[in-house]
Amino acid sequence: MKKLLMATLLASTFLAPQAHASGALIPAEQFAADPAIPGKILGDNCSACHGTQGRIYDESMPPIAGIPRDVFIKLMMDFKNEVRPSIIMNHVAKVFSQSEIERMADYFAAQPDAPWSEENVLKGGQYE
Repeated sequence: MKKLLMATLLASTFLAPQAHASGALIPAEQFAADPAIPGKILGDNCSACHGTQGRIYDESMPPIAGIPRDVFIKLMMDFKNEVRPSIIMNHVAKVFSQSEIERMADYFAAQPDAPWSEENVLKGGQYE
């Protein structure tokens, strides 16, 4: 499992600069002018645990879709600085810069709020 996660993270790190939120390649001249990776692409790294677009409903993982921008940034910085202990998130947060965390925060804050509810948990995250 660790090897699969590491391979996925490495592949997304090297391929992400060429990818576009729509799935198309970013034209070289556009990437040269603004090499910032969009928040959606950065946020896709979260999908393995938090679900597609940050929406997952089970007892083990909180959804992050619709999380307020400031809350997301505070949580990620606390994980990154090991203020908030977590076996996984302390390592995950360290690979992102402040700017990348802010872009992910903008992306997840723009997603429809998807609160935990018994109905969502029972459906296993399958909702419209």
